[in-house]
Amino acid sequence: MSSPVFGGAPREGCSEGSVRLSSPGAAGGCGGISGKLSLGESGNPNRNARSRRKLMDGLEEAAIMVPPEDKLEQAEQRAKMHKANQEGAIAVQELVRCVSLARITYGDFHWKMAQAHANLAEGYLEIKGLALQAKQHGEKAKDIMYTNTELPMSEEERADILRCLINIFHTLGRALMGLQKYPFICEAEQNLLKSEKIANELRLEEGVTQEEMSEISIKCDSVIRFLLKGENSMECVGVYEDLAAAEQARGAQDMNFHYLLLARSIVLSNVPSGQEAAQIAHTLAEAYVASRRPEHYDLAERYYKESLKSYQTALGADHATYLSIQDNYCRFLVLNKKYPDALRMLQESLPAKLAIFGDFSSEVAETYELLGGMELAEGHQRTAYNQFKTCLDIQTLLYGSMHKKTRETQQMVQLLSKSPEITVKGERMPDDYLKQRRPFCSVFGGITNNFNYT
Repeated sequence: MSSPVFGGAPREGCSEGSVRLSSPGAAGGCGGISGKLSLGESGNPNRNARSRRKLMDGLEEAAIMVPPEDKLEQAEQRAKMHKANQEGAIAVQELVRCVSLARITYGDFHWKMAQAHANLAEGYLEIKGLALQAKQHGEKAKDIMYTNTELPMSEEERADILRCLINIFHTLGRALMGLQKYPFICEAEQNLLKSEKIANELRLEEGVTQEEMSEISIKCDSVIRFLLKGENSMECVGVYEDLAAAEQARGAQDMNFHYLLLARSIVLSNVPSGQEAAQIAHTLAEAYVASRRPEHYDLAERYYKESLKSYQTALGADHATYLSIQDNYCRFLVLNKKYPDALRMLQESLPAKLAIFGDFSSEVAETYELLGGMELAEGHQRTAYNQFKTCLDIQTLLYGSMHKKTRETQQMVQLLSKSPEITVKGERMPDDYLKQRRPFCSVFGGITNNFNYT
């Protein structure tokens, strides 16, 4: 019987299946490439199944070996493609995947993580119309950008950070407008105004195309202007604080100080003493510390003291907020190696913390940890050991013995316990105690040789 495709009858010794798989120009019919692919040569279905499993395992292994940054880029491209194809549900899934991959690749406080949250917020708003979810992710992105203190590595990265800030503020502003509530509308005006300001700055950057700026201009044309009620209005304080945080996120420290000082002058002209004045002074102090310039440390100490004085007047010295700011000030003193002042303040604040937060609280544990570190820096190893041991007991109850904080404190306690200045009674010997002990013969060898057994 001749084949209607290849013509002619099958060659002798060749199966019909092998002829179907052979090419018309293959030499020898069964001896070429077709012979390797023929069912007659393989014959064993188990071998084919094993080959398929091996191929699938290889593909899965190759997918696992792809770096997370490449997976993030691929997920971003897929999200754009599905969004362009009106496949909203799949696009949002890819944006959620981008958030997870960004966290794996860059950590929780990188601007790329903020960008992933901003893109997800934009997806929720534009694709699904969920303004509340967009607001939550937009605020998360803004908090990450405010927390990030790393300076841009290049001008290109600086421009990317500005684009990210524009997307954050513009998306957050539109989401707040979509909630149709008065407090949110006022906040929306602030965010939209900030997106326009950053867009104007991006125009000055090199490498920004005209098409990109046209797209940004279209977005900013829809911005609702923030109507100021006067240069000294308290409504300007929040705007200046947000602008200062945005300037700090992109590395412009001088502009950060400028906006914070403007906000402080407005607060002092309206409410010279109060929580607002204390808060802006504390923000200024932390900004000067974050600059890591020695010439700013005197200013940081000045504003820390101003903040503590205002909080003490407004809330009292036994308030949780006052104690928290005092801890920050003590860390600043430790940074400048002013251990006696920090030690005195922490010891004085400990009774109030025990009364407010309780004996077994994270605030009390952190206080004992700071006390132990300062006692150790002063050379008081026995006192430092006691402070760290108390901190370890509290952390074990709060977090468990396997928590990172507990393990770090445990290592410090074990290290101090080996000091000759510390005598620990009733303490379990370390596992390697016998290995560290001097050999028996080195102690008693010379004595036994003096005995006469005759």
